[in-house]
Amino acid sequence: MSKNDGKPLGKPTRATPRSKTQPRYAWLHQSLLDGIMSGKYPVGSLLPTEAQLSATFGVSRHTVREATRRLVDTGMIVRYPSIGTVVMSAQPGAAQPSYVAGLGTMKDLLAYTDQTRLEVFGETVAVADEAMAESLRCEAGSKWLVLHTNRCLVENGRVISYTRVYLRPEFEKIKEKLHGNHPSIYKMLRDDYGQEIHRIRQQIEATLMPENALFQLGLDSGSPALRMLRAYFDPQDRLLTVSENFYVADRFKLQTEWEHGEEP
Repeated sequence: MSKNDGKPLGKPTRATPRSKTQPRYAWLHQSLLDGIMSGKYPVGSLLPTEAQLSATFGVSRHTVREATRRLVDTGMIVRYPSIGTVVMSAQPGAAQPSYVAGLGTMKDLLAYTDQTRLEVFGETVAVADEAMAESLRCEAGSKWLVLHTNRCLVENGRVISYTRVYLRPEFEKIKEKLHGNHPSIYKMLRDDYGQEIHRIRQQIEATLMPENALFQLGLDSGSPALRMLRAYFDPQDRLLTVSENFYVADRFKLQTEWEHGEEP
């Protein structure tokens, strides 16, 4: 692998012209695609960092993240922890297949959390009204820190869902560790707070992607999503945390198999 420390090689090339109606992420994606195909960013080199691309093209880091995600999806770049984003191919390939998860047991679910990480892009505070208390199975009037995140695959950085994480205020320091290839929230609850997960409730339904996640994911309004809510309880059946995942339709597939005579 040749290293350029994320700096463009050779003379800078002009960005692809952007039409007035073209979204910024689509324009940046095309500019980076042209740069890779022309050899400005050679195969084996490091793509400039998000901060560098943001400054060079005058766009937000969210725009950079969405533009590069599309390059990840077609196999042109791969994100490596502690290394950077490496150019893997000068030509786009077929879009990556859906991530397949088997979440039929608690063991499956906890293994899955080790294969993904969260990228936090916002946070709010919510006080549970009756509707929220019924949905989450928490106490009405209880206070929650809500983290707005993208759930990414550790293997290649591909975003597979918009995820809301609900944390009790006493666990708020967990958010400080949600960067890079962080431990799962389950492990942080156990190791940092001495909390054991005794029961997990999972609810699945078809829905639409929330409006506040569309820009992050590069989707249009009305895009379908698979909503999967997982609530984690301690041995006293007290709700500790909730993850509300909205999976992108063509990036996630749930697969579970049982054989006759086996307990599901």
